[in-house]
Amino acid sequence: MQVYFMRHGDTDWNSVKRLQGRTDIPLNEKGIALARRTAEAVHRSGIHFDYVYTSPLQRARKTAELMNAYSRAPLIPDERLTEFCFGEAEGLLFEEVNTNPRFAPIADWFFAPERYKGGLGAESFEDFFARLDSFLDNLRDLAAKESDSKVLIVCHGGVVRGLLKEMCRLETARFADLKIPNCGLNLAELKDGEFNLVYTAKIF
Repeated sequence: MQVYFMRHGDTDWNSVKRLQGRTDIPLNEKGIALARRTAEAVHRSGIHFDYVYTSPLQRARKTAELMNAYSRAPLIPDERLTEFCFGEAEGLLFEEVNTNPRFAPIADWFFAPERYKGGLGAESFEDFFARLDSFLDNLRDLAAKESDSKVLIVCHGGVVRGLLKEMCRLETARFADLKIPNCGLNLAELKDGEFNLVYTAKIF
């Protein structure tokens, strides 16, 4: 099975570096145009999807709908692909999260993930990786039945980082080093229950 996964298109909060998390922010015009261009380029490259999984948040779902314009595959929302919950830090600028001592526990997620402990209503790494592992196990089950299928996952920057970490067994300390551009495509091949990363952050 070929597993493609990507971050949604741009939003107004992305443009000013405001922490979104589970706040349901829509794509802006730039994000819609980017998703359309990416869908067209992927289609021209000969990639066709058999299933499209998406976070239910509207910025991801709209991106998924645009990416699915040519494949017209089943579009499957999955709560496990929802962005990481940053609790009270959502809606703040990254600069504020980084410089205000009150939000130091959240800043660790980005700058020192090996010591991240949650707090301030934010999700724990334990819960986060558990839901992603559950989703990946479901993909393994699907691959066992439909080994030649191509799957697209449309989600969020934090979720893409989490998927890469779990697929590649990366150390937690490397988690925040991963660069996740909007609509950058990642590809992993799933065979015999194991993921093999082919490329990351490919811009079409």
